[in-house]
Amino acid sequence: MTRPSVHPAAEQVYRLLPDYLQAADTGTDWTTLRFLAGAAAGLERAVDVLTAADPDTSVTGTCEIVNPAAAPRSFLPWLGWLAGIDTSALPAADVRTAIADASSSQRRGSADAIKAAVARTLTGSRLVRVYANLSGTEPYLLTVVTMVSDTPDEVAALAAAWTEKPAGIDLELQTVAGSIWTEVVSHYATWDDVVAAHDTWDDLISWIP
Repeated sequence: MTRPSVHPAAEQVYRLLPDYLQAADTGTDWTTLRFLAGAAAGLERAVDVLTAADPDTSVTGTCEIVNPAAAPRSFLPWLGWLAGIDTSALPAADVRTAIADASSSQRRGSADAIKAAVARTLTGSRLVRVYANLSGTEPYLLTVVTMVSDTPDEVAALAAAWTEKPAGIDLELQTVAGSIWTEVVSHYATWDDVVAAHDTWDDLISWIP
């Protein structure tokens, strides 16, 4: 009988047996090995977790249970909680990326976190700009600016921004064809600089800072 293939949990126990028992097992159709495979069945999940948690034995060379790219799907809600995001509100295809983005710097509520959340709802360039007090009269208002051509669903984009909004802050979404006046003013010192950089009005409007 060919030596049966068993789970590493059973193999580890089998290797602890005296040599004479292992040698005798070949003449009994591997009765002892097959018995250990059945007896160790309850330990298989534990061994799998320990193997995945050890960079020396895991498939990816990392601690897979806290690696968003490699962790089992059942671990992702826990990893999301650890990183400070609610994975139940995300499409399944975006969960791993969202956890990786959030856990890389624990930046929940920051402008970068808002940009990352909104970008996942966009297409094309996925350009997102975030401004505080854009009008100069609303200090507790954040304005998220995206490109019209990149924003297939404004409701989804705004909802994504709200998942990262700091407490006590209001938030709005603007979709534009290019730049907004605040960006022009902050980028160019004088109107002559604007004229020198843009040949036509349409060129200025479509300019992206």
